[in-house]
Amino acid sequence: MPYKEIDYSGAKKSLSNSDGSPLVVSTPNGNVMLEIQGELILPSAKPRGLTPEEESKYVAIDGVNHAVKIGRLELNGNKATLFIGTSQRLLGDVKKLNPPIGVLRLPNDAVDDAKIKMVDIIKHKIIFTGRPLPIM
Repeated sequence: MPYKEIDYSGAKKSLSNSDGSPLVVSTPNGNVMLEIQGELILPSAKPRGLTPEEESKYVAIDGVNHAVKIGRLELNGNKATLFIGTSQRLLGDVKKLNPPIGVLRLPNDAVDDAKIKMVDIIKHKIIFTGRPLPIM
């Protein structure tokens, strides 16, 4: 049976600092997974001729690719609020994943000796179960 070797050094680094203390990645819980009931319809490419306000809704990644900012996430203990634009918000709960989920980076080419890299371990998810609420 064919197999691939997994390099987990990247995930191991995300679990602790060199001095053994916990490392905060992007939230106090590290990286988290968002679970949204429904579908977000986002543009596939950054449009041209945007106003400065519209331009602020996009962020450059690696100086080449662009991503859409879908909103602002606020965490308060085990509660989360995701503000989408200026008119909607989603209320959610932070839940611990048991077991945690590993994030793998697969090689783009079909080289037989290329390693699969484990880049992170996700320990928490934020579940948004309700419909978006209006911001008053």
